[in-house]
Amino acid sequence: MDKEFNPALQFDAFTAGIEDGGLRSSSSITIIVCYILANCQEKITAQNIIDALVDGKIANYFEVSNAISKMIKKGHIVENDDDTLKITADCGFLIDIVENDLPLTIREKSIELVRKLAAVEVNKKENKVTIEKKDNAYLITLHVSDIDTDFMVLTLTVPTEAQAQVIKEKFQQKPAEVYENLMNSIFN
Repeated sequence: MDKEFNPALQFDAFTAGIEDGGLRSSSSITIIVCYILANCQEKITAQNIIDALVDGKIANYFEVSNAISKMIKKGHIVENDDDTLKITADCGFLIDIVENDLPLTIREKSIELVRKLAAVEVNKKENKVTIEKKDNAYLITLHVSDIDTDFMVLTLTVPTEAQAQVIKEKFQQKPAEVYENLMNSIFN
């Protein structure tokens, strides 16, 4: 019985750090990278993709990094001046394969994780946070901004640097929600 050769089914990738159901072939990892870039409207960097696939335990760090690097060298992906990535027409053939060879759950989880990471990265760039040690406390200043205008600047005093870091991370995940909740509290 002759079986059709499908490179996506070759288990040739490092599997350290991935869960059952994660990607175990180099070609599948390459395909998911193209699929993510083709299906996310957000500006996405290589690091966004790497972090999402690794944090989601979908693929190994070295395999994802290698796939992105190879695709840039081959011209399937272009890296812009702002470090964001975009696919070229050459990547189209890989995306067609995805529908049949990669599980829907992997595709959906990958897109969701990348979008979240890309949003946090944009929030970090647009909404500045500073932490300053003053006497026996830490001042954390949060800026909710739109381009070059601050809508809100809030300074909090906390006793430890660890608390300041937690506030910074939580704020950068959802600065608009922090602003909205504060405004609702003031006006209700």
